[in-house]
Amino acid sequence: MDWSRFGFDYRLELQEMMSFLVRIEGRREAAMSLLLPSDWKDQLDVLNRIRTIHGSTALEGNPLSESQVSDFLAGKAGLDAEGREFRQILNADDAQNWVRVRFGPGRPPISLEDILHMHQVMTHLSDETNNVPGRLRTHGVTVGTAALGGVHPGAPHEDLPHLMAAFVEFVNSPQLRDEHPVIRALLAHFFLVTIHPFGDGNGRVSRLVEAAILYEGGYNVHGFYGLSNYFYRNGDEYKRRLQACRRVQPFDLSPFVDFGLRGFEAELRGINRFIKTRLNRLVYRDTLTRALGMRVSERRHLLNHREFALLDYLLAETEPTDPFSERPSTRIRLVDLVRSPYVRGAYHDVTHRTFIREIRRLAELRFITLDDDPDSGHQLIEINFNAIEIDFEEIAPY
Repeated sequence: MDWSRFGFDYRLELQEMMSFLVRIEGRREAAMSLLLPSDWKDQLDVLNRIRTIHGSTALEGNPLSESQVSDFLAGKAGLDAEGREFRQILNADDAQNWVRVRFGPGRPPISLEDILHMHQVMTHLSDETNNVPGRLRTHGVTVGTAALGGVHPGAPHEDLPHLMAAFVEFVNSPQLRDEHPVIRALLAHFFLVTIHPFGDGNGRVSRLVEAAILYEGGYNVHGFYGLSNYFYRNGDEYKRRLQACRRVQPFDLSPFVDFGLRGFEAELRGINRFIKTRLNRLVYRDTLTRALGMRVSERRHLLNHREFALLDYLLAETEPTDPFSERPSTRIRLVDLVRSPYVRGAYHDVTHRTFIREIRRLAELRFITLDDDPDSGHQLIEINFNAIEIDFEEIAPY
């Protein structure tokens, strides 16, 4: 790109993106309208913070896995907090904490001092080669590769003071404040990472500025997060889209904004799945309790205590490892369930035939599904959350 022609002008084909904006608003409203238990909110917040920290640092080459980031921030022993990669995680966590205090509805708009402070916190004691934390660079820089859209030269270092002042003015301008908050955050991200004002940490700071604008606009639903996790999971495409938008001036930002809106809608979809899964499991367990207490004859309840305990066990065993999973329940092979220590203990005093009869009865009552897997030939068991809607009065005579 030609820095002599640089300006904060851009083109955006919003018409094609309106469907994503509508879905974003719908999913945000759906999540925000729910009153959640405090422990659910806390869990969401922790999960999103970890995903954001891991995604943003991993994009810049940090080798730690999401589980390692989680363990480290939880204070698990055996992790070297002095290592550069762990220092980056601590810095990102500190930066998030600072953003939560500094930004939010009604707080003063972002300033150059804020951006410099973000950089200082983000790169302190971890990225100090050709980089001074909290200071604009004083040397030229080139980033990118031909394989991922081409090489990009950062702004000339002598122009950085006035470019950054102009950037802050642009981000806070009526023009940008009239944009949807998610679009405003993405535009700020693009222009800051394109200017590339620092010796290191430019991507992390740009994504943090994006997250701060989302936080300011009330778009961090049930916890602090941005788009870093989505950008990491689609890292090559993220870099290609950024570079594609720089090829013409004024910049055509439709490819990057479209990509970001799709990602934000996906993140909100994950939040809604998290809430839905926990609500379904909570109500399902209540359904089991009601079924256990419902008499279908003088001596029999809809569920006996052994069936109730088995369903409760299955409910725990089939919870997805990924709390944002599209599937509300994993499946377990019948043969593995039979061999499990739980079933061997709970059914030790009855025959295998009794166990199979009860499994089939629970499937007929629609508490579980029992399907044949054509690939393996095994029968697979899954929690059937449609049981929540069962009218027990209709099946009580069963």
